[in-house]
Amino acid sequence: MKLRILLLIAFVVFIIYPSPSAEYNGEDIDGVDYSATAYSYSTGKYYYVTVTFDGDKATITFRSGNAIILTLDDEEIDDPHSVDAFDYRRGVYWELDVDGLD
Repeated sequence: MKLRILLLIAFVVFIIYPSPSAEYNGEDIDGVDYSATAYSYSTGKYYYVTVTFDGDKATITFRSGNAIILTLDDEEIDDPHSVDAFDYRRGVYWELDVDGLD
């Protein structure tokens, strides 16, 4: 019985507690497409991309239509011209310069 109550409480907290969103200046920026320049530390090249934030994730979409999911170092963005992220699938660090946030 106690286990059921604890599971019910955990479920309710999980449903009510909002997941953290990506923020800039205290504003939620999740779900909006932004133009950006992405620098790959692997290739040493800059790419013109579209970036969409979702919590601590950022999906960058290249002009070719290919997309990769990056994990942000911090979902609270201090400088939109220097957003650090990591592609765990490929083991690559990226730096994003996001237009339209400031």
